[in-house]
Amino acid sequence: MCQSCEVLNINGCNCHETGCPDAWRDEKRECKWCGSMFTPEEQGQDYCDTSCYAAYNGLAFDEEDGGE
Repeated sequence: MCQSCEVLNINGCNCHETGCPDAWRDEKRECKWCGSMFTPEEQGQDYCDTSCYAAYNGLAFDEEDGGE
């Protein structure tokens, strides 16, 4: 399951050990802008994609060039 910790099995469900630095990889989060549920690709990610990040922060986003 994870190379950063010892896998625990609680009631038949594999879990990260307490304090695992990679446990965020398995959690679903709600996008701060659109409210959709997503799995983060990096730690601390609060938006499901670049367009939601731009909209939430009042930045221009051009879909043709990926927001650049």
